[in-house]
Amino acid sequence: MSADESGSVVRIFNDSSPESTQTTWDLADAKEYAKQWLVYEQQIKDIQESRKEWSDDFLKSKNIPKKELNQAIRAIKQELDMDVVHEIYDTISPMFGE
Repeated sequence: MSADESGSVVRIFNDSSPESTQTTWDLADAKEYAKQWLVYEQQIKDIQESRKEWSDDFLKSKNIPKKELNQAIRAIKQELDMDVVHEIYDTISPMFGE
């Protein structure tokens, strides 16, 4: 890594071979990146909070047992064998008179 005469531009992977791509950035680029990163982080946090509130409200209004639902969601996320998912469903469904 090297800096130009003004000291404000940093060159990364300063390789002189013709195949190499020279990338330069300055402090303004780093600030722009960090600012956008923080915007995304806040958006993700807000969405996760909204999802949690929605989920809590939905489960409460439908009287769904959270433990069993979480097990089913984990099974789906982990792409478990559908026999396991059906077994979980068979355990949950009598609670709702199905």
